[in-house]
This record gives sequence, C-alpha cells and structure tokens, in this order.
Amino acid sequence: MANAPSSPETSSNLQAALADEISSDAEFAGRLAVLLHAPSQQHTGSVVMTGSKVTRSQIALGPLTINNTRAGQLSLAAGVFMVVLIVALAAYGSVRLFDNTDDSPLNAPSEPSTTRSAGRAAALPPTTDTIRQILPGRNSMDAQEYPWAGTPEVRTSAAGNGLCRAAPECERNATAAGVVEFGRGENEGENRAEFIVLAFPDPAAAHRAYIDIVQDYEEADRGHNNFRKTALERRGEESQGFSAYGTELDGNGMLIFRQGAFIGMAHQIDDPTEQRRTRILSLSAMLANRIAKADAGKTP
Repeated sequence: MANAPSSPETSSNLQAALADEISSDAEFAGRLAVLLHAPSQQHTGSVVMTGSKVTRSQIALGPLTINNTRAGQLSLAAGVFMVVLIVALAAYGSVRLFDNTDDSPLNAPSEPSTTRSAGRAAALPPTTDTIRQILPGRNSMDAQEYPWAGTPEVRTSAAGNGLCRAAPECERNATAAGVVEFGRGENEGENRAEFIVLAFPDPAAAHRAYIDIVQDYEEADRGHNNFRKTALERRGEESQGFSAYGTELDGNGMLIFRQGAFIGMAHQIDDPTEQRRTRILSLSAMLANRIAKADAGKTP
C-alpha cells in the first residue's frame, strides 16, 4: 500500500472497496457474516458489517482482526483479492460455495446400454466384418489337437443359428452371426471345438438376447444335447456354463457369455484327451479375449 495503514484515507478507501465488492452480492455477504460470527444488517442493495475499526496496530472488520504489520497487510490484501474473486465467480455462476446441489445424472440408473467410459474407444461395429475378425482362425488353434479347421460361416442374421433357434430376442435383434468349427476326422477321435459369435446394435440388446439364450438352455429339452448348468470361470460381463448329460464336465461343455454388444459361445465336444474337463476353460478364455479386444475397439 502506498499510504500508511493508519492513514484515514487508506482506511476509508479500504472499507469502501470491501463494501463495494461485498454489497454486489447480498446473499453472499449475509453468509459471510454468519461464517465470521459477525452481526450484520442487510438492506436491499446494500450490507453493513458493524464493528469496523482501524488503529495504528490493528485493522478490525467485525470480529476479524488483522495486525497492522507488513505480514498483516499482505494477509489483508490477499483477503480482499479472495473476496473480489469469490464475488466475481459467484456473479458469473461458475462456482457454488454454499449450495451443494448436483443435478447431473451421473448416478442415474442405466441398462448395460450405449454409454461408455470417458476416454474409452468405441467398440468395433456390430457387422459381419467384425464377426470374421473375432472368430478364431487356424493360427489360434492347436493343429495337433484340432488338425481339421472348418470354414467360418458368417451372416447378417442369426435366424436358424443353433444358439438362437429357441431365443426370439436373439434371432430378432442380432445384426451379424458367425460360426466356426475345429476337430479331428471321425477315425481319429472326435474332439471338436465350436465357436459362435453374435453381434447386436448395443449392449442392452445383447443383454436381453443373452438372458433369452440362457433361459432356453435352462428350460428347453434339446434331445440328446440335454444341457445342465454348471459352474465355470466367469467370462465377459455375464456368463453361464453348461455341460451335457449332467452336472460334470465330461468332454462336453460350453460357456455362453456377453461382453458389450457381443455374445460368444465356446463349445467343446467329445474330447477324448486328459484335458477334457478343463479344455473348455482355455477355449472360452481365448474367445473372450478376442471379443474383449473388439469391444475395446481393437482388432482381435
């Protein structure tokens, strides 16, 4: 400050500056007075904080006392700056210091729908091209265990697909479907692996189809392929394991799961090897990894 703190002119200018800034927001001034435990009087367009006093050694605003030293002057200047800043921000509506009101729908409930985390890449489109990329190829499978590799069958509809044939939501809403098989010749022991991948317009549609498929396997009798629910490692966002002819994996097991807008099924059939009780786990993990990449916008 150019003038001495004890100067009447300095005191007058200081009080005038504070009064001008505080009086521009009467509500804020009233709350400030409450916080400072100071008596206040509010009138339309103005506010008065009583008890102001400037002496050689101290500056007092209501109950607030600042020593009239260089450090006190700096504190007072900083206080004036903060008051001006707060009033300016409040005037523009940029901050709310006292009203903790949040009208944003951050916690609003939602289905596993179309929203994605900030900064997360969009999933690959639910098309036949994406399905072809997700389906495992020859290089993904053990050529010794599965010497035969079938040709992928990819279509723009799930109508007639074995996974959807008794699940209307699946047949009706799928935008693309693909199937591929691997195995051995009949004279070499069956040991077949089947993969099915379905794409839907969004995760909500895929979720409804997944529920429809699982309920079908739980309730419908599929002749000799009479599957029963069994506990398997979780894949994707929701999954369910099944085994044929009972509750134990005996070379015939499948895992159905959903990740984003995609549904996958890994199916191990007639495995004669020692790995028959665990191979479905590695097959489903491999397919789940490929679908997870597509859901993250990456090429599997």
